[in-house]
Amino acid sequence: MTNLLETLRSLNSFVRTLLAVVVVGGVSGASWIGYQTYHAADLELQEKSRALAAAEKKLADFQERIVEQERRIEQLDLSLRLIKVDHRLARITVLDQKQDADTGHLVSEIAFVTLDGRGRPQGEEKRFRIQGDVVYVDHWIVKFEDKYVEQAAFDRATSICLFRRLFGEFQNPRDGFPLDVIGERPQAYAKGGRISAFEQGIWDDFWNIAHDPAKAQELGIRAAHGDAVSTKLRMGKQYRLELRASGGLSITPAEDAPPVRTRPAT
Repeated sequence: MTNLLETLRSLNSFVRTLLAVVVVGGVSGASWIGYQTYHAADLELQEKSRALAAAEKKLADFQERIVEQERRIEQLDLSLRLIKVDHRLARITVLDQKQDADTGHLVSEIAFVTLDGRGRPQGEEKRFRIQGDVVYVDHWIVKFEDKYVEQAAFDRATSICLFRRLFGEFQNPRDGFPLDVIGERPQAYAKGGRISAFEQGIWDDFWNIAHDPAKAQELGIRAAHGDAVSTKLRMGKQYRLELRASGGLSITPAEDAPPVRTRPAT
């Protein structure tokens, strides 16, 4: 009997131990599964956070590149517009045209006046009688490197021009009427101020600069030469002399100008 009771006690203890092991094992397993589930979710969240941060950085970099591209496009657009800017330098008005009885040539009486930055007359109007109905305007022209024009650099933001003389088609150029005086600031740039030492040096040494590429490059000059523009004159019309910032001189009809009444020669 005693042995039976001892056996039952041992069996009961074993069962309790076994149950305890099962319970503890179940709890531990559930805890491990819960931990793994939580940890996996945390890792997934971290991975998604890293992916989001990387995407946000890429987006920020892309937006920065867009801003930079827009800035460069605006800068290029401004540069191109600066290069194409035309400056009105002077105006020619046809006052009268008539036949010369002695030569049989048409004689044109014209008025020449320089203009300020707003296209308004400045200085004294000059009147000339030229032989023929084609007028030539002889001038010196200096064109600077485009980079200086694009940057609106001081003293080199636009081509500069000095009017030498004006003559008709049946006149010898050397017998033309003088316009700007060499050594003085061209009227078209006067604006009430003094000529800069930089520009004065160019006009004083014009032909040496024109023949010395190294010197021209040092001054930022891409071209320095003489030139002449011409047009056929019509009675009562006005013509503008315009200088492109990066280019040369042109003469075009002023279509918006009212017809000019014939005035007697003086």
